[in-house]
Amino acid sequence: MNPRALLSSCVLALCVVLPAVAGAAPKESADELLRIIDKKMSFASDYKGVVRMRESRKDGTEKAMEMHVYRRDSAQSFIFLMTQPSNMAGGGYLRIGKNLWEYNASVGQWERTTRRANIINTIACESDFDRSRLSEDYTAKDEGSETINGTVYRKVFLTARPDKEVNFQLLRLWVDPDYNVVKRIGYAPSGKTLRTDLIRGYQRIKDPISGQSVLHYKEVLEVEEEEGTQLVVRYEDVQLAPLDPNIFTKSWLEGRSR
Repeated sequence: MNPRALLSSCVLALCVVLPAVAGAAPKESADELLRIIDKKMSFASDYKGVVRMRESRKDGTEKAMEMHVYRRDSAQSFIFLMTQPSNMAGGGYLRIGKNLWEYNASVGQWERTTRRANIINTIACESDFDRSRLSEDYTAKDEGSETINGTVYRKVFLTARPDKEVNFQLLRLWVDPDYNVVKRIGYAPSGKTLRTDLIRGYQRIKDPISGQSVLHYKEVLEVEEEEGTQLVVRYEDVQLAPLDPNIFTKSWLEGRSR
């Protein structure tokens, strides 16, 4: 099945969009809705987990990848360590504050990159693995509601703030009654569709510092519109616990490939 047909079948199975229906007025503004979503997915503790990705292209080629992700949101720091495929193992990405670097283990070189860059030549981007900051990066407006398999979902349209570096200047979200995003579409400034994501599941984790239960993605299907490339992203072995500060350094990543 080609990627576009697969996406259509997923939409039919997971989120069949019916004509908009009238519902109760939202309890909060669209901008407040973004803040609620961010809060549900934010945690005070350090984070580590394994991300497994399978990419399928329109020509039938497939590629499996794996990376270990470490985050310290209090310092805006994260590091990605590639473990699969073997020719990319030891490479990765490091961000400290607003500075993002990519490390090529095969040549032992670092290169400055941007938040807009795709990760390891896939359709994924840095923000897919970072903390949720919709309310910081976008302003939002309501687009009413739509019924999906009997559930009323709220639609909101997001526009990037002028001073923010984001992958999608425009976003459209479908949000369920529990404030979970189930679908999102990213657009270019022209309105051209760039990528459609279906959030297939979340996982609930307890933050040991705040004591609160927080949400994190479990599986996301990403489909790039123009080329028809699809990427299944699974977030596994997620743990919230203190990490050694030395992890968030160039020398730590360099040491993984020695």
